[in-house]
Amino acid sequence: MISFLRQPYPARDPRNSRALLQAILSGVLIAFILVVFQPFGSYNWHHPYKTLILAGYGLVAVVVSLLDFHLSRSILKTFFAERNWTVWKEILRNMAGFVMAGFFCVVYGYFAGQMPFSLTQIMYMVVVCFMVGAFPATILILLNYAYLSNKYSTPATPAKQTIPVATQEETKVELLAENGKDKLILPANNLLYIASSDNYCTVFHMENGKLTKTLLRSSLSRMQDQLSLPMFARCHRSFLVNLDKVSAVTGNAQGYKLYLDKVPEPVPVSRAYAPLVKEQFLAN
Repeated sequence: MISFLRQPYPARDPRNSRALLQAILSGVLIAFILVVFQPFGSYNWHHPYKTLILAGYGLVAVVVSLLDFHLSRSILKTFFAERNWTVWKEILRNMAGFVMAGFFCVVYGYFAGQMPFSLTQIMYMVVVCFMVGAFPATILILLNYAYLSNKYSTPATPAKQTIPVATQEETKVELLAENGKDKLILPANNLLYIASSDNYCTVFHMENGKLTKTLLRSSLSRMQDQLSLPMFARCHRSFLVNLDKVSAVTGNAQGYKLYLDKVPEPVPVSRAYAPLVKEQFLAN
């Protein structure tokens, strides 16, 4: 069981539209439950704006969820990096979210004139949030892990060369930085992949038989526009790879990983680009 909890799990990305959609759906579901079923004594509560106030807790859930997405990722970037994310961290993150939700529910209830702002009330609301969400949230995480693990566990083989190696060695590619001065010119065959971070791109390429890194100030989209050959493809928001240099493909709940010779770390493939890998690498 412990080893299972340590398995890789996809980290939620606040820049992804799914994060906003997930937050909104959670809020709508909570508002629906509170308004229709009126649990935790709210059935006996009378107020002219009762329905509106109860539905407001759904809005609180949306705000808390988005705060969790953005603040946690910006404050603890390393901890929330996908390469470090596991099943138990995802479960723990959800539990922390329920604590935050309990606190903000008390804040909302206090300003709505429905509950006192006290430590006892906060603890009570945290317990309520756990009772409502902890079990289903954990079950959904486990089911999602099982689904993603099965989806990305298909054996894969490297693709055939998009362009003959001899042609790649003769063909030169030129990568020009945004300042129009810094540039890198090299044989297409030597370019392995490009990784972006903030406003810079790190170009990983072979030079005299050794793995070399060159830093250029540019967006990854701009680099991609300068590479017109078919073997260069975007595989992630932050990565562009030479498909002909991929020697192996593996998969887990986080998606596919591309392995290149003489490169110690695998190149990740985001779920949005998974069809590219299926088309290019998966054996029939």
